[in-house]
Amino acid sequence: MVRTAIQLFTLKDVDEPVWELVDRVGETTFDGVELYRANIDGLNDNELEQAKEAIDDADLSIAGCHFRAEEIEEEFDEIVDLCDVLEIPSLIVPTYDGEAFESVDGIEAAADRLGTIATDLAAYEINLLYHNHTFEFDEVETDNGRKIAFEVFVDRADGRFGFEPDVGLAFRTGYDPVDLLELTAGQAPVVHLTDTIPDDDHRLHADVGTGSVDVSACAGAAAEYGAEWLVCENGRTDDPLASLEHGSEAFAEFRDETETRTETR
Repeated sequence: MVRTAIQLFTLKDVDEPVWELVDRVGETTFDGVELYRANIDGLNDNELEQAKEAIDDADLSIAGCHFRAEEIEEEFDEIVDLCDVLEIPSLIVPTYDGEAFESVDGIEAAADRLGTIATDLAAYEINLLYHNHTFEFDEVETDNGRKIAFEVFVDRADGRFGFEPDVGLAFRTGYDPVDLLELTAGQAPVVHLTDTIPDDDHRLHADVGTGSVDVSACAGAAAEYGAEWLVCENGRTDDPLASLEHGSEAFAEFRDETETRTETR
């Protein structure tokens, strides 16, 4: 069964430590949380244990945690230890230098770099995923004509690492989000099921159902293509607690819909 989580960046303006944010999520229908570096940066051993206890007490799981590629490389041992303490199954690279995706050489170098990191993490049974933004959907010149940069990137990755498709950000560029989920089928255990309003710069992300993305169709496709987690994020919300409540209700419906589809096959 597909599980649901909220990326805690949605709650970045709620001035509470991570264990209190987890308590809030535990009062919703979400099955888990997705962390990002600021949630756990600088926590001492006791505070990390407090965070882990909060997750266990709330009966939640961690879908993954966002760290930039250079952070994983430079702080490898410390980050692996964090994954061990908090039982983080996947590290997710949230973005990359956009210039790298302007040429095939740059794309191949980026994929090879992440492939090396993924190999190092695999020794500790930690997955590496890549989360797209928008610049990856520009075209680049290849020997066979112009192609979408992200498609070249997925091809070069060649299964060495996985993906966390963000359907709303892809849609914003004009790329069909269902096509994105098909492109990464079997390689995307975590999907950012986001919404967006393309002609509003402030609404890069919007609460699901308030934008232009057919989020229900994306949820069904994600489940069909092997997603284990559907993650809610609205990093542009003006009311994070309202977005948490709204996301909880919407994602409970997505989870139920995908379960029903599975049972009727």
